[in-house]
Amino acid sequence: MGTLRVIAFAWWAAVVTALCFTVAMLALVLNPRSARISHRVASLWGRWLLWGAGLRLRIEGPGFLDPNTTRMIVANHSSYLDPPAMLAAHPGQIRFMLKKELMRLPFIGWYTRASGHFLIDRDNPREGKRLLDRAVERAKRYHLNPMVFPEGTRTRDGLLAPFKNGAFQLALSADLPVQPVAILGAYERMPRGSLGPSRGGEIIIRVGEPIPVAGLKGNPGRKVLAEQVETALRALGVE
Repeated sequence: MGTLRVIAFAWWAAVVTALCFTVAMLALVLNPRSARISHRVASLWGRWLLWGAGLRLRIEGPGFLDPNTTRMIVANHSSYLDPPAMLAAHPGQIRFMLKKELMRLPFIGWYTRASGHFLIDRDNPREGKRLLDRAVERAKRYHLNPMVFPEGTRTRDGLLAPFKNGAFQLALSADLPVQPVAILGAYERMPRGSLGPSRGGEIIIRVGEPIPVAGLKGNPGRKVLAEQVETALRALGVE
């Protein structure tokens, strides 16, 4: 049954992704700057993907997810299911912070560049600064919610990995409150290395209170913010 579930999910994910990618790219032609229509398609993609995996989404503390307030979303990262779950859960517009190298990938790279997801360049400080300035400007202009997984990659054991403090620089530069979000249950369904969900069930998006960034600057500020976010995620149930 496990193998059949994986095969069925792979087929479903391929069909849904191809369909939503095509519609989202066409939507970008109609609404290229804020990409609002395209983002709604991405949100629908997230819901359909979870449905095809036999997963239900439960949101706790939804009052903190305000579509009219721009915040930086910070969450733990344990599964490929995390991004679609967040796209399905958040009522506002999310833009993920992605490594620039992902732009080389077909389809994914094309869409993320066209729809305005935020790029990170860790190898070139000058280019990294330019990309950061651009991200700050776009987040404020179009009321976008940057989202980052500060661990940098998916956990191998289900436990919270050390944070990369640089992931918080956008929040400080744009003076954005940080919204801690715990994604629970995704690791148990589709851990790192899995080709598909091993079983159905429930994924919980547990939202904490926003963390202000006023007065935080530079490396000391990023370190303090990282510690506050880690404390908040653990209080929300992340191990």
